[in-house]
Amino acid sequence: MMTIALDDSALYRSAATSAVVGVIALVAAAITITMFFAGAGEAWGPVNDVFDALLLAAIVLPVLAIDRLAGPDAQPWLRVVTVAAIAGLVLGAVGQLLLVARVIDLQTSYITGGVGIIPFFAWLVALAVLAFGPGVLPQSVGWLVVSIIVLSVGSGVISAVTFGPALWVASAALVVAIGVWLANLSSILSARAGG
Repeated sequence: MMTIALDDSALYRSAATSAVVGVIALVAAAITITMFFAGAGEAWGPVNDVFDALLLAAIVLPVLAIDRLAGPDAQPWLRVVTVAAIAGLVLGAVGQLLLVARVIDLQTSYITGGVGIIPFFAWLVALAVLAFGPGVLPQSVGWLVVSIIVLSVGSGVISAVTFGPALWVASAALVVAIGVWLANLSSILSARAGG
């Protein structure tokens, strides 16, 4: 079996580019889900699902790059979280695409997405540990991760109560936090790649 390994610089550069693709997919997903819920048409739902899948897939390379960046001091615990996060991201992305292809229904996509996002959230916690603990990552990454987790939980709680303006505000704040976090990761990884 042949394996292809990227050197550090190539991995960091690819991951930085992938994070930028993630920002673009995030913005497109936010616009299309807004169109869907604003009543612009049912067609916006599947378009949103495709952008959601692209966003999840775009995060895979940054996850791999952070594992490499952390080095042997963060192993083996980070490797376990990394593998689980990648599996979760792939499961979530495939679930979204299967929903678009009508292979699974909306309820099943909630399962693939929910199960997929759990290890990703564990990876986010690992990022905060790397930022606030050994300083493998800048503290800005840690604070952005904390904001994403707080806003995710807050959005979930608000959605249990209302689908009104409070949810829209919390959701918009969450999208901004994720976008800034991805842009921050892109900048960090690009600097590590030497460009």
